[in-house]
Amino acid sequence: MCGHEACRIMYGMIMPDTRKQYPKAEFVGCAIMEEFRIYPATGKVETGVPKWACQNPECRHRWW
Repeated sequence: MCGHEACRIMYGMIMPDTRKQYPKAEFVGCAIMEEFRIYPATGKVETGVPKWACQNPECRHRWW
């Protein structure tokens, strides 16, 4: 991981006043897309929705 700041991902239709409270949040609109990943501890493929995303453009690591 890059060690840079990570910010919460917010789903759904977020009102403007809520967006102002969380300026660094990553807003993904009203569509929740599941992603596939390989779980590092077991090596098994799983699906899910990430909860955090790194804000460094070169990294963009996503936490589950």
